[in-house]
Order: sequence, then C-alpha cells, then structure tokens
Amino acid sequence: MSAARPLSRLLASTPTASFRPSAGLRAFSTTPLSLYPRRQKHPAPVPLTPQSAAYTPQEIEELQSHFSPEQLSALLAGENAIDRADFERRMGRRRGDPMMLHYLDDLTSLDPVLDFLPKPKPGEPMPRQVIPEIKDPVLKPTDDDVEGDVFKKLSARTGMPVGELRNLRTRLMVSHSVTNQTRMGKIRKIYALAVAGNGNGLLGIGEGKSVESEDAIRQATYMAMRNMEPIPRYEGRTIYGDVKVKQGAVEMKLFTRPPGFGVRCSAHIFEMCRCLGIHDLSARVTRSRNPMNVIKTFMKALKSQKLPETIARGRGKKMIDVRRVYYGGTV
Repeated sequence: MSAARPLSRLLASTPTASFRPSAGLRAFSTTPLSLYPRRQKHPAPVPLTPQSAAYTPQEIEELQSHFSPEQLSALLAGENAIDRADFERRMGRRRGDPMMLHYLDDLTSLDPVLDFLPKPKPGEPMPRQVIPEIKDPVLKPTDDDVEGDVFKKLSARTGMPVGELRNLRTRLMVSHSVTNQTRMGKIRKIYALAVAGNGNGLLGIGEGKSVESEDAIRQATYMAMRNMEPIPRYEGRTIYGDVKVKQGAVEMKLFTRPPGFGVRCSAHIFEMCRCLGIHDLSARVTRSRNPMNVIKTFMKALKSQKLPETIARGRGKKMIDVRRVYYGGTV
C-alpha cells in the first residue's frame, strides 16, 4: 500500500460545477449561445463531514498492518490538520494529462523519468538505466546483402581483402544533373564523380550516372575503388620533379616541394592528394577550371611523371642510390 492510501476518503468528493458567466456580461460572438454544445452537468459534490472522513476500527486495523504506529499517527494528524473546505474548492484535474500520477502509484520506488536519482557515495558505481533494445526485423546488416556482394566482387577483381576495401578513403568530388534529349522527351539523370585511395600510393577515379543521386554516388564510389592504380611518390610525400600537362582546355603545372611545405592547390586536387598520400605539393591551373576536367587532368599528370629509373634506362646507364653512403644511412 502506498503512502497516499490514507487520503482516499478525503479525495472521494467530485469537483464543483463549472463556472458560468453571469447574464449581464457582454457576448463578443455573433453566433447565438444556443448553437454551442452545452456541457453535461456534474453531479452535486457530496459534502465531507468529520464523521464521514473518520476511519472505522476495521480500517484502522488494516492500516496498522501496513504502517508503524509512528507513521499511522503522523498520517492521522496530517488529515486532521487539513481543512475540509479546501477539498470543496479544489479544481478538477484535466482528463488525459500525460504527466498525471496514477492514484495507486508506488511512491516508495524511484521513477527514472519523474524522480531525481540519489547521488552515489564515493566509491560506489553510478546506477545506470536499462536502455530498451530496438528490434527491427527489416534492418539486418550482414555481409550477405547487396553491398557485401559488391565488396566480394571488388576483392576478387583487385586482389585486396574486403576489410581493406571497406577502410578506403573515398570522397565525392562532382555531382550534378544531366539531361538527354530523345524523341520521347528529356531524360534527366544524376552524374557523380568520386575518388578513392588508401592514403599510401593508390588512387582511382570513378564516374556514375543514375536517376537517383544515391545510386549514382554508390556507382561512382565502386568504380573508383575498382580503378585504383599505384602512383609513384618521391620519399612517400611528393612527386618526382615538376610536371606540365594539357588536356582539353585545362593546363596544369605541378611542382615538387620540400618537406613541411604542405599541399597548396585547389580544393579538388587537395582532396585527391589526401586520398593518395601526398603531403608536399603545389599546383597551378590555368585556362579552364572545370572540376571534372581538373580531376582527370591531375590524374593524367600523376601518371606522366618522369622517374629516375626510366631516364637512366633511356640513356643506357645504371642508377645507384648513394644517399645512404653520403648521409650516413639516415635516408
């Protein structure tokens, strides 16, 4: 039994009738009062008297089985201190109130929503509320879905494990709508261009086109993973010498830089350098700066680097790295 049970007899009366405006008040509505639905009259409240509010000996014995003598005397003293007229003037509770406490609430226990949990003592663990689990039969993230099959096919084509393919760094570079004019009308689709790399010398670009933007982005990302190629890097941070490339209306110049210089170029080239793993580079793009053409031109420039081994082979010489000798094996 809760601590609110002894007040059951005092709370038995119903609220008083609703307030009615006097006839002398002015009505600000053009609709006659007869058209409004009238509220149902509540029954007249039953007046409380000290005799009706008193407990019978049987009820006293039942209360003694649930409360100690000190608690029972305190409850009875509290009821006697309350004026019976206060219960006649009390306002009715709005029906359907979501924050209304139930009549037979167990006030001896703490509600994690309505009550404040006590602060734990030093050395005691903080009580945690159990979070309900969400069981959705539709969401089942397994490797047997469509995405898992795609990664398995990419693994068989590229020779990379599935876990490494999932950890690749991908970036959406270009996304816009295109329209194809046919004899049946205009067909609108979404074009997407993405890049993918492992941050350690592999880089690829992919294109996708679909009616839905998500499908186009997914297709471009998978194509970029499939088209990854190894790119030579000097000391794992920059390119081998300066490169000048022209493709279409785009003219691009790439410059090798010393350690700590950073990547100073446009946003599209910067993202591709992050996916590739280049940390020191500067680029200059003249004439056209179309994002799609800039990305393809940068990929062409990386592939057209002149490696020292290629130059030595063309001159019929053999190249030997003597930096370990001159720098004491620190290079």
